[in-house]
Amino acid sequence: MSKPLISVVMSVYNGERYLGEAVDSVLNQSCTDFEFIVVDDGSTDGTAAILASYSDPRLRIIRHDNLGLTRSLNLAIAQARGEYVARQDADDRSLPERLAIQAEFLDSHPELALVGTAVKVISSAGAELATFRHPTEPAEIAVTLRTYNCFWHGSIMFRRDSFLELGGYDERFVTAQDYDMWLRFSERHQLANLPEPLYAYRFTVESVTVKRMVSQHRLAVLARRWAEERIAGTDTSGRDVTGHLAAPLTPAERLQIISNYKPWCRLLLKNGLSAEAATLMAALFKHHPHPLFRLTFAIARQMNNPSLLTRFLEHA
Repeated sequence: MSKPLISVVMSVYNGERYLGEAVDSVLNQSCTDFEFIVVDDGSTDGTAAILASYSDPRLRIIRHDNLGLTRSLNLAIAQARGEYVARQDADDRSLPERLAIQAEFLDSHPELALVGTAVKVISSAGAELATFRHPTEPAEIAVTLRTYNCFWHGSIMFRRDSFLELGGYDERFVTAQDYDMWLRFSERHQLANLPEPLYAYRFTVESVTVKRMVSQHRLAVLARRWAEERIAGTDTSGRDVTGHLAAPLTPAERLQIISNYKPWCRLLLKNGLSAEAATLMAALFKHHPHPLFRLTFAIARQMNNPSLLTRFLEHA
C-alpha cells in the first residue's frame, strides 16, 4: 500500500449519537488520498457497532481500554502513515473540500507547520448557530496564542514530522492538550488559519461537564504559564499537574470560568435554545462564589424565561 498523503485521526468514547455523521463527513471528502484512523477509546455504547458497519478500506479502527483523548491521539498519530495529519472530532463535521484545501495550502507554504480553519458552530440538532474566525497570519497568531487558543482542535492539519519532533501531545494535559501543543508548535514553527469555514463544530451542553470546565480553565492557564517559562529558558518537563488541578477554586477562578462560557450561553439564547442555555448556566453557576445567587438562579430557572435567563447571565 502506498503511503497516503493525509492521515485523519479521531478518538471516540461513547460517541454513538453523532459518530456516523462525523465519519461520513470524512469519507465523503473531495480529496480521496487519505487514511482514516479512528480510536475507539473503550466505548460501552454502540460506537463499536457503528464503526464495524463501514467497509471503506481507508478506515483503520484501533480499540483499547479507556485511555483518554490525549493518550489516544498520540497512539493514533504514532501509527499514522501520512505526511500530514488532520484532526476530526467524533461529534463534528468536516466540510467536503476541507482536506483538499488544507493539504494544498501546506504544499504551497513549506514554511508553515500547521494550519487550522474558521468554523461553523452547529447545535446538537445540526442547525447553524454562528461562524467563528480567528487570526490567519503567522505573526498575529504567535502573539494571540499567548492570550488564548486561536485554533479549533478538530479543524487542524499539521506536518506529522513536526508533531513528532515536539514529542506529541503532553499526556499530563487531560484537557487543553491542544492549546499546549499549539504553543509548543509556535515556539519553533510558523502557524496559520484559513479564513473560510471548512469545519463544523457541534456545541452541545452534554459535552460541557463541571469537571471539564475546571480542568480546561486551569490547564489552559498552565499551558500559557509554561510557554512563558520555556521562552525564558526554564525546562517545564517532568512537572506534576495533579496538585494544580486538585487545589480549591479561588473566587477569581470561579468568576473566570463563568466568564469563559458566557459567550456560549448568549449564543444559545440568541438562537432560541433557552432550555440548553439554562442547562449550561446551571452547570456554570455551581461555581458562582455567592450562595444567594446560586439559590435565586435555581428558582428562576424553573420559569424557563429567556429574558430572565439573560438578566442572570449578564449579572453573574
